[in-house]
Amino acid sequence: MRTTSRLPGSWSLQTLLGATALGLLATSTSAFAADPIRIGVIAEAQAIAGASIPQAAQMAADEINQKGGVDGRKIEIVTYDNHSSSADSVRAFQRAVNEDKVNIVSSQATSARSFWRLSPGLRA
Repeated sequence: MRTTSRLPGSWSLQTLLGATALGLLATSTSAFAADPIRIGVIAEAQAIAGASIPQAAQMAADEINQKGGVDGRKIEIVTYDNHSSSADSVRAFQRAVNEDKVNIVSSQATSARSFWRLSPGLRA
């Protein structure tokens, strides 16, 4: 029996990643079909709940990629450990955006260290 992680409002993580990736495609004029959609995930690797977030995101990305990706583009998950620290969360966010050039950043929704960020020129 296969279980699927659910988000509030009965959205699965796969549905959320797919919808995010589609939104990126719909609003981006500079994306090339061969470029992967890079999604940064910031979580607490030492916490049970935090460790499961990047794993779930990777599982959802793998499922989407096995079906051909989104409009021919693969989804790539880039993970960051915030060590349960607000300062490390900020550093992880800055690294994701400035160095790793991810298209979107997601973090734990159960924390004061939460943020979402879309690439410049993209709308939610």
